[in-house]
Amino acid sequence: MVLALWSSLVIAATPAADGPLVPWYVPRSLELGVFINDPMVTPHFRIAWEASIISQPRNDLIWTVAIGSGVGANPQRPMSAHYQHAVVAGLGYRSDRQVLHWGFHAAAGVVWYRAAYLPGSIYPFESRVLGYIEGRVQLGLRLTPWLKGAVYFGYASPFVFQRQYPGNTFVGGIDTGVVFDWR
Repeated sequence: MVLALWSSLVIAATPAADGPLVPWYVPRSLELGVFINDPMVTPHFRIAWEASIISQPRNDLIWTVAIGSGVGANPQRPMSAHYQHAVVAGLGYRSDRQVLHWGFHAAAGVVWYRAAYLPGSIYPFESRVLGYIEGRVQLGLRLTPWLKGAVYFGYASPFVFQRQYPGNTFVGGIDTGVVFDWR
């Protein structure tokens, strides 16, 4: 609902000739995706701010900062809940042709994950912050001059896995979904 309302506002907006569509403090993209870390599946969302470092008519070297959250849809026994919240920053590339939009980025940051276990489990509750890295490619369509929709595929992972904390093995994984970008 919120996405539909926001999309209609973005499509209807006409940016100033010398400025961006939205102010700097408004996120530039929304991602709806799923981490697949066999056997757990974690739906997640992200909002991101992106801006050009070097801009050419169809090519942009960008910086990106994203924040998001995910909830494990099928925690593995004896786990009863799994959450992951990430903040990342990195560099990427975006290319916009007449209709085609594509790009990629690599980012690093931190992930705060929480894993709860069933009563009587040998594992204690986990609430840890880990270093985190991700990479992604995206391919889509330029829906209007200022709105792009794309599918993406990537991978994300904490820097270190520790056996005494089983919840960290379900952080990140294969990452796929859709992304909407407006500027």
